[in-house]
Amino acid sequence: MSARSVSPTAPLPAALWLVAFALAAINLRAPIVVVGPVLESIMQTLAIGAGVASLFTTGMILCFGVLSPLAPSVAARLGLDRAIALALGAIALGGLLRGIESLPVMLIGTFFAGLGIAFGNVFMPSLVKRDRPERIGQTMGLYTVVMGIGATLGAGTAVPLMNLSGSWSVPILMWSGIGVATTALWIWMAWRRPKASDDGQSTRITRLFKSRTAWTLTLFMGMQSLGFYTLQTWVPAVASAAGVPSAAAGGMLSIINLTTIPASYVIARLAARLHHHSLLVLGLCTLIALGLVGLWLAPTVSPTLWAILLGAGQGGCFSFALTMIVMRTRRANHAAMLSGMAQSLGYLMAAGGPLVFGALHGVTGDWRLSLWLLMALLSVQTVAGVMIGRPKLVTVREG
Repeated sequence: MSARSVSPTAPLPAALWLVAFALAAINLRAPIVVVGPVLESIMQTLAIGAGVASLFTTGMILCFGVLSPLAPSVAARLGLDRAIALALGAIALGGLLRGIESLPVMLIGTFFAGLGIAFGNVFMPSLVKRDRPERIGQTMGLYTVVMGIGATLGAGTAVPLMNLSGSWSVPILMWSGIGVATTALWIWMAWRRPKASDDGQSTRITRLFKSRTAWTLTLFMGMQSLGFYTLQTWVPAVASAAGVPSAAAGGMLSIINLTTIPASYVIARLAARLHHHSLLVLGLCTLIALGLVGLWLAPTVSPTLWAILLGAGQGGCFSFALTMIVMRTRRANHAAMLSGMAQSLGYLMAAGGPLVFGALHGVTGDWRLSLWLLMALLSVQTVAGVMIGRPKLVTVREG
């Protein structure tokens, strides 16, 4: 495949493809996090409590788990490019509705945004498998980096934009506008390119249920997501309770998220060059384990170091999981099926992590048992990662 050809069905300039790819990726993270920093203002405007307000974020995670299995069939029916345009359109519509000061309208918007992001999460690895199979490491590295940048920008600009404009709707609507522009670009690309010949083949995720490799990757994805979202929720509280100053405890979360960006890119590039990956994923899980042990036994000694270790390990594991979705499948539609299975069940596993972690603290009065649970689940993730690191492709049951 030439440098300027990105599809076997129709040529497109590589630079244009990469711009469209990056814009799609940034829309898969920023709309999730932009609500959190302005959530208190939303609660005051709508006169709602924290429980109802949590639906704006947890509702999205549930959409990821419940709706992801539908994505491969949508791609089969519409074609991958049109399906991505549809997903981006749903994200843009969801953002528009979430910017309206009405609880029912915002909840409907959360559903549409969650639907679009759930589908987009599934489609993107399949797109890389189809269009850039010879540049998997480079492209998946770009994908994870851009998502990290999108999350950082979404969270970091929300409050300044709200303060500048005087309305919490402005940052949400701004990202909706970016989604509209990205949707228009993908509609144009989909119009240029016909549906690929294999888009409609073997789309039911249930055909993967007899594949041990598919289940192993799903388990790894689930444990990785559970650990990530749990720490995203509770790291500042755990560190503060152990004596870390509140500013430093909050800063740990920022350091974790910033560290995931370079780590995800490096691991995607490295994983694409390797044939065996078991030692790589073992090293990444070891970084997470060291960070957890430091957070538990000596949190005040070097909270920055523990945050860097956690960010590098978690960012690397996330990038590794997405890269394996591409590398462990034979065809683009198989990658979509595996992505749907791993992310659907993975996010369902992850949904209960922060709740259980916090509940154990409520029962025991400290964080030791909660951290022990996280270490135990990390051991499961490590075993699954070592197994998926073996060079074995996913088998798809045909017929």
